[in-house]
Amino acid sequence: MPKMKPIRIGVLGLGRAGWNIHVARMRGHPEFQIAAVTDLEPARLDEARREFQCETYTDSNSLLRHADVECVVVATQSHTHAPLSIAALRSGRHVIVEKPMAMNTRESARMIEAARRARRKLFVHQNYRYHPEIQHVLKVIREKTVGEVFEIRIRTLGFARRNDWQTLRKYGGGLLNNNGPHFLDAALQMLGSPVERLFSDLQLISDAGDAEDHVKLVFRGKNGRVVDMELSTSCALPEPNWTVLGSCGTLASDGKTSRVRRFNPRKVKKLKVVETPPAGRRYGNDDKLPWEEFEMPSSHLCGHDFYDNVYAVLRKGGKQEILPEQVHEVIRIIEWARKDTGFENLPPSRRAY
Repeated sequence: MPKMKPIRIGVLGLGRAGWNIHVARMRGHPEFQIAAVTDLEPARLDEARREFQCETYTDSNSLLRHADVECVVVATQSHTHAPLSIAALRSGRHVIVEKPMAMNTRESARMIEAARRARRKLFVHQNYRYHPEIQHVLKVIREKTVGEVFEIRIRTLGFARRNDWQTLRKYGGGLLNNNGPHFLDAALQMLGSPVERLFSDLQLISDAGDAEDHVKLVFRGKNGRVVDMELSTSCALPEPNWTVLGSCGTLASDGKTSRVRRFNPRKVKKLKVVETPPAGRRYGNDDKLPWEEFEMPSSHLCGHDFYDNVYAVLRKGGKQEILPEQVHEVIRIIEWARKDTGFENLPPSRRAY
């Protein structure tokens, strides 16, 4: 079989995501060749040129007009993701866009339509879909480790005061756009049903800008399952990252180890309602559940990652695993949450320090 040529990549933006995530993943892998890059910082362009002998540009339009690349990574500031992705698709390139996919559903719909018209692939970098702890929780739900799951609680908590561009609304900042897409994508996979109802609360507590640093979302699927998700950089005490409530037990995970307490429903008698007054006015009954408790690793490897799938799609005719239409639903939930709270119309919080 002839050796397949690498995918020639152009990277727009060499910041934290562009350099530390996308370039880092492709570095040293023969499936990908970093052929062109853009950035506003000359030192970053020099660094890329020295390492990859690639073309360098100070603006995205020049790269799209002149560079010999097949696929473009959009890793610029969040508010530019949609227009740059659409421009790259219209130039005839496939696109890998960093999260958030877009600022609203109008933009994400335009991106999907641009990909369809150009007959090119639009990949949204929801790479957490492949993380071992998320695969683990999905496996627990699928295999009914704690019975029929009726609620999943997601927590990613810490306390830090941030002051970079991602704290500003004008750049598409805020925790909901930053970490939110990863955990919302996971939550929708775990929900396994369209979202029917939503409660949201967005607050600015500690950061220096005007975007939210505390996110609370509770949503219910049409199947009756509930996801309770809290993302915060204003919570100083930890909680389990993942809690799965099922009909015959509970699982709690810190992302490394899961604690499980469950019983076998086949080993218990059917509980009947007693309508007569309880003897001795006592509370409770004599029901004894055969509980078992154990620990298990909070990881399940699927054997490949986001970029493996990109290569499989573009070189081997493989199936695209994360569809832009799925991520459009993530953007819809974010948009719904912002509208529900009215946060975008509120002034920054008053702080006590």
